[in-house]
Amino acid sequence: MVGLTCKKTGIVIWLVPILFCLLFPPWVYAKHTQAHSILEKETEHIDVKEDGTYVDTDEIFIRVLDEKGKRQHQVLSLFQNLNYSTLEIDKVELIHQDATITKIDWKKNSRETNPAQTTRMNIYDPKQKILKVFLPGLKIGDTIHYKVRIRNFKPMIKGHFFGNAVLQHPFPVKNVNLSISLPANKPLFTLIKDRAHGSRIRFTKVESSGTVTYRWNFQDIKELVPEPGMPEISRVAMRLLFSTMRSWKDVSKWYYRLSEPKLKPTHSIIQKVTELTKNKQSDMDKIKALFFFVSRKIRYMGLIEEAKRPGFEPHEVGLTFERRYGVCRDKAALLVAMLRVAGFRAAPVLVKAGGKLDKEIPVPYFNHAVAAILGKNRKPFLFLDPTSETSNQFLPDYEQDSSCLPAIKEGSDLLLTPINPPWKNFLTMEIHDKIDRNGNLAGTIKVQTGNFIDTAFRSILMPRSEDQQKKFLEAFIMKRRPGIRISELSWTDPSKTQMPFSFKCSFTIKNAAAQDRIYPISLSQELGLLDNWILSKASMTSRRYPLRLDYAIKTVIRETLEIMDDSIQVVLPDTRDISSGQMLFSTTFSMAGNRLDIERAFINKALEIAPERYQDILNIQAELIKDSYMPLLLKKEKK
Repeated sequence: MVGLTCKKTGIVIWLVPILFCLLFPPWVYAKHTQAHSILEKETEHIDVKEDGTYVDTDEIFIRVLDEKGKRQHQVLSLFQNLNYSTLEIDKVELIHQDATITKIDWKKNSRETNPAQTTRMNIYDPKQKILKVFLPGLKIGDTIHYKVRIRNFKPMIKGHFFGNAVLQHPFPVKNVNLSISLPANKPLFTLIKDRAHGSRIRFTKVESSGTVTYRWNFQDIKELVPEPGMPEISRVAMRLLFSTMRSWKDVSKWYYRLSEPKLKPTHSIIQKVTELTKNKQSDMDKIKALFFFVSRKIRYMGLIEEAKRPGFEPHEVGLTFERRYGVCRDKAALLVAMLRVAGFRAAPVLVKAGGKLDKEIPVPYFNHAVAAILGKNRKPFLFLDPTSETSNQFLPDYEQDSSCLPAIKEGSDLLLTPINPPWKNFLTMEIHDKIDRNGNLAGTIKVQTGNFIDTAFRSILMPRSEDQQKKFLEAFIMKRRPGIRISELSWTDPSKTQMPFSFKCSFTIKNAAAQDRIYPISLSQELGLLDNWILSKASMTSRRYPLRLDYAIKTVIRETLEIMDDSIQVVLPDTRDISSGQMLFSTTFSMAGNRLDIERAFINKALEIAPERYQDILNIQAELIKDSYMPLLLKKEKK
C-alpha cells in the first residue's frame, strides 16, 4: 500500500485498485443494503509478558457507505488510561474509491477530553483521557484505515491479563483476526458468548519456543440492531472473553490483599465509633449511626491519587477520616473499618453499578465500590453504599441487580446485589368522592410514598420554590381527568427526611356524570410517579434483547365513590387481572348500597424483562388505555 504515494510508478497505480477490489469486493455490500458502514477487516495481536504487561497492536479498515455512516465515523475516539498504559498511533488515513490515499496528520486533527462516564460520576483523573481524532475530507465510499498500539506497563492485577473483545457492532463485520501470545506456562481461559447467527469462526492454538499463541478468525458477523432500553452492548453482543485467572475467587482474593492493609482503624476512628454507637440498643441502630456518619459527614470528592492500582486501591482509612473526603472506595473502606470496630463482620465490595458481568470468565470490569456486612457463612446479607449524602437507602435502586464481588480472604464467587421488594418502593393513593344529584363530583385525594419513590419526589421538589412545588403536585393530580379543580393542597416538607413524603388535596369536577356515564379518577391512564415512565419504555412490538426497567415498585390506587342519587345503579365491569411472575396489573370493582369501591394495583418485581415476557408490558399498556376511554355506565331506575 505504500506504493500509493509514488507518482512515477504507473504499474503500482494500476495494481492498487485491482488489489483493493479483490480484498474488499463491491458485491460484499449488496448483502448489507441497510448498513451505513462496514468493518471490512481488523487485525489485532496482543503480546503478553510473564508479569501481565502487554503490547496490543490493532489495525482497522472501515468502509463508509452513506451520509449517516460518514457522520458516525467522522471522529475516532481512542481511550487512554495513562495510569497503566500508553497509546501510540502508527497511521490514520483515508483510502478513497479511486484508490488514492489521504494521510491524516492526527496530531493536528485531534484533542483530548475527559471520559463522559467519569465526568458524570464526578470523578477527576487527569490520566484518563479520550483522544478524539477528526477525519477532515471523509467522503461516502471512503475506507478509514488506522493502526494503533497500546503498551501496557502496569497490569491491573499483577501477573494476570484479561479482557472482553466485543465482536458485534451496530454495523456488519466481515473479517476479524485476533491473536494473543503468552508464555507457555500461563494458561488462558476463553469463551465466545452470544454468537451471532451465520457467523463463521476458526480457531488455532500454536506453541513455539516457550510461547503459546491463540488465534481466532471471525467472519460475517451480522450487525447488532440497538433497541431502546437494552443493556449495554458489551453484555448482549457476540464477544470473546479471555483471562489468565481461573475463577472470580482469584479476583476476590486479590482485592482483599490490596484493600486489607488500608483498613486499620486509627485511635480517632475508634473513638468516633464509640461515640456514635453509645446508647444504641440494637445492631441496626448502630449500623445506621455509622452509615449516616460516613455518607453525610465524609464528602464525596472524585480525585484519583492512588499509586499502586488507581481506580481500585483505597486510601488509608485514617487519611480519609482526617480529610473528611474521598471517592467511593475510600468511603466504603472507612465504613468497613468502622463497622469492624463496632463488632460487625464487614468487607469492601466491588460493584458493576447498573450492569452485569459474565460469570464464566473473570473479567473484572467494575466501576464502583461499596461496603457489606457478612453473615456467618461469609456471604453479604446487607449492602451499604455511603456515597450519597442525601439518600435514606443503604443501597440505591440503580445499584440493585448488579454484579458484585466481596473482598474476602478465602475468595468469593461473583454475586448480584439484591433487589428491593416492590412493596418498599410504594405509592398509595386514597380517593374519597361523591356524585351529587346534578352529576358533579367532589372529594379528597391523599398520596403516601415510601423508599425510592419517596426519594424521587424529594429530588424533584427540594430544588424548587414552594410555588413551584405546588404547581408540580397540582399537575400530578390534574393530568388524571380533564376539568379537575384542586383546592386545599398541602404536603410534607421534602427537606425533612425523617418523615415519609405525602400530600393531600380536595377536588371538584363539574358534570362528571353527564350522559349516564362517569370516568372515575382511579381509572385514569396515569398511575403513580414512575409507573407510566417504566411502562413507556415498551415502545416496540417485540424485542430481541432484554428491556431494562431499573426499578421495582408497587402502586395502589383506591377510590371510594358514593352516588347520592338512589335511583342510579352502576353497571360494573369485569375484574381485570394481568399478571406474570414479574409484573402484575389488576383492577377490581365492588358495590355495596350506593358505594362503589375501585382498587387498581401495579406491581413490578423485576429490573429487567426478558424478551419472552415483553408482551406482558404491552398488555398492561393496552389495558390502561382501554380503562381511560371506557366509562362506567350509570343506569337510572324507573320509579
